[in-house]
Amino acid sequence: MIYDIKPTPPILFGYGASEQTGVKVKELGCKKVLVVHGKVIKRTGIADKIIGSLEREGLEVIAFDKVTPDPPAAMIEEGAALAKSEGVDAIVGLGGGSALDAAKGINVLMGNPSPIIQYFDKSIPLKPGKVLVLIPTTAGTGSEANAISVVSDTDANVKSGVIGPPCVASLAIVDPTFTVGLPAEITAITGMDAFAHGVEALTSIAANPVSDILAERVIKLVYENLPKAVQDPDDREARANLSLAAMIAGMAFNDAPPQLGHAIAHTLGAVYHVSHGILCSIALPVVIEYIADAAPDKLKIAAGAMGVKVDGLSAAETGKVLADTVREFTKNLGLPVMKSLNIAKESLEAVAPQVLKDDCAFFIPKETDAATVLKLLHQTYLL
Repeated sequence: MIYDIKPTPPILFGYGASEQTGVKVKELGCKKVLVVHGKVIKRTGIADKIIGSLEREGLEVIAFDKVTPDPPAAMIEEGAALAKSEGVDAIVGLGGGSALDAAKGINVLMGNPSPIIQYFDKSIPLKPGKVLVLIPTTAGTGSEANAISVVSDTDANVKSGVIGPPCVASLAIVDPTFTVGLPAEITAITGMDAFAHGVEALTSIAANPVSDILAERVIKLVYENLPKAVQDPDDREARANLSLAAMIAGMAFNDAPPQLGHAIAHTLGAVYHVSHGILCSIALPVVIEYIADAAPDKLKIAAGAMGVKVDGLSAAETGKVLADTVREFTKNLGLPVMKSLNIAKESLEAVAPQVLKDDCAFFIPKETDAATVLKLLHQTYLL
């Protein structure tokens, strides 16, 4: 078998790495930079630190601080218009997954015509954009390490991915410093996104030997370190391990995109505007049980990474034990269940077919129809 293993960006990783932002961006030949972030990052002082690092190297900085969760296409268009009018030669994305996705989307439009949503069609080739530097401040999406920008079409209530060269960072700077002290809820939500990336990449139909190694390590790192970081927000070792997990999860699903769990999370998130990590944590257990017969060996690897004994169990039994373990894990992290969210069970019938239109649905390891998706969504209400 031949595997297509895609390149990932150069990465600067470790405590204090962000202090080199200005030096590294200048080394890339840049003179004028658009820094893309949200208002929360501004209030924390992180944006000022990065902007200061850039300005100390003589770089001119333009700030775009209008990032919102699940970045809407209109916001990306606005950011791109500012970047073009200012004539910047670099885009720096700073923040959680939404800020990094927004920066990627803006960079797409630096080399390709609007509107951004036309590039949901993966058959349209994308030309390169400008220099792109991505700096995550949470440990969850792994967006800094892959070629995907998730964009929301708010008119159609759809989230989809834009994929291509302008979404690949010229440099990723991963500094766990920014995650130290994050509240327990944000830590748990973002951590479960990374955990879901690991399990779903491992069981994706596009998995390869390299993505399997990365995904297995992601599962182990998150399972062992997320409870520590939730319990003690200042645990530097746990924070570094979670930043590493999120980053290598992004590398894993660059080749092996996540499957049904993320298709569900994307679709429900676009319609009901619930946090992506929460929806991943809710969807993952039922998906594990559902795909157990199609990926039994992979789920045994996942179980081993979590220290869960499944020797001698059937595929279905392995799926049940693993799913129950994940449910208990998310419960202990304080994450909600489906029936506690503002999602009416009867409304899911209209949503289920849309799940299979999500990009990630292509990577489900077994044939799946809308009736089955609806059944799985209903099952989440029973748990």
